[in-house]
Amino acid sequence: MQHPEQKALPTHSLKVCRGAVQCPHAVLGGDLSSELETVLAHSGWAEFLNGKVHPLRHHHQFRIAVSSCPNGCSQPHIADFALIAAARIGLAPERCSGCGQCIQACAENALSLQDGIQLDPSRCLGCAACTRVCPEDALYVEQTGYRVLLGGKLGRHPRLAHELGFFSLPQALGILERVLCVLMEQYRPGLRLGDLIEQMGREKFDATVRP
Repeated sequence: MQHPEQKALPTHSLKVCRGAVQCPHAVLGGDLSSELETVLAHSGWAEFLNGKVHPLRHHHQFRIAVSSCPNGCSQPHIADFALIAAARIGLAPERCSGCGQCIQACAENALSLQDGIQLDPSRCLGCAACTRVCPEDALYVEQTGYRVLLGGKLGRHPRLAHELGFFSLPQALGILERVLCVLMEQYRPGLRLGDLIEQMGREKFDATVRP
């Protein structure tokens, strides 16, 4: 007999970091729960999964995580779909006084003062810590958005989520919609998004859901 609690189990889980509203490290504040829930509702995911799986258990849920900065929250890396708020950093070398405060603030060693202020984009995670300490505004936030991560999971065969890229919020919500659509098209009981990505191949899957 089905346990009463299983009847009320939601078809997805959504975890938003504690820094979503008030955190000195947040790149983008605000709780995105409403926007994400709207996409999920319009996709028909709840009706679809409830029609496919009986009884519904926690490992069947589609898991979403949101982090307001890149400072190390584990949840985005083990969720099916995740957003990490990040910034693209702009440089105004002519303003740089060479004080070195940005060098001390950068945990990724992405900055150097050789021939003026230099930024290595391959190292930068977009936390914007450097912009908060620069007294001359030689470093500034040029653009904010979200790093989209896909296909993370734990269990017997864990998989860390891979990064699709940097997108605006409307673009990221569109990606979520397409991800759910592909997952429902290919779904079979027990299939997690990470499994589907491995089966399709990361490049093909990414091309399918990318804006």
